[in-house]
Amino acid sequence: MNPYTSTWSGVTPGDGPQEVHVVLLDNGRTRALADQVGRQALRCIRCSACLNVCPVYERTGGHAYGSVYPGPIGAILNPLLRGVGHDEQVDSLPYASSLCGACFEACPVRIDIPSVLVDQRAKVVDARRGHRPSGHTAEALAFKGAAVALSDARKLGFGERFTRVGLGAARRLGSLPGLSKWAGARDLPPAPPESFRAWWSRTDGGRSEGEGR
Repeated sequence: MNPYTSTWSGVTPGDGPQEVHVVLLDNGRTRALADQVGRQALRCIRCSACLNVCPVYERTGGHAYGSVYPGPIGAILNPLLRGVGHDEQVDSLPYASSLCGACFEACPVRIDIPSVLVDQRAKVVDARRGHRPSGHTAEALAFKGAAVALSDARKLGFGERFTRVGLGAARRLGSLPGLSKWAGARDLPPAPPESFRAWWSRTDGGRSEGEGR
């Protein structure tokens, strides 16, 4: 019997409740059950073992989570029950973890909390894409371009010729809305005087490779 079940009964026949009402409270559990990865969180018996071993929770405390269920189990259970993409506090919970795995080792019902945390992080990212198709975001287009360049040595070599131009343009575009947050927290390195390919061809490395063939 879980801790959310209350029972009232009389002490003698005829004393006590004459009717029994059963109230099934879903509270998002159907949503959690539909999640192939996260549904294991419903096995939680509220023992607090994960809270006691969590290096993050022991330094922040339960109030820092801003949710009913604190600690590692709360970091996955709250997003599962309430859904992601609607509340900043809920969406931040899967990131309140170092993924050290101590909670999984301590859990008596073997809930793989770190795996669910990673899966929930992915869902938060997808939810925050808004209504834009995932394949048409600036990030997705950038990775597609990188995949094309890195899949062929000749294309990569051709692209390296424009490294200086690309870095210069990136510095100028970093102040534009939408890019300032990303560029403001990162320093772009200066372009090298020559690429590794050019250096390799100019030195004995390229000649040695040719001799070996």
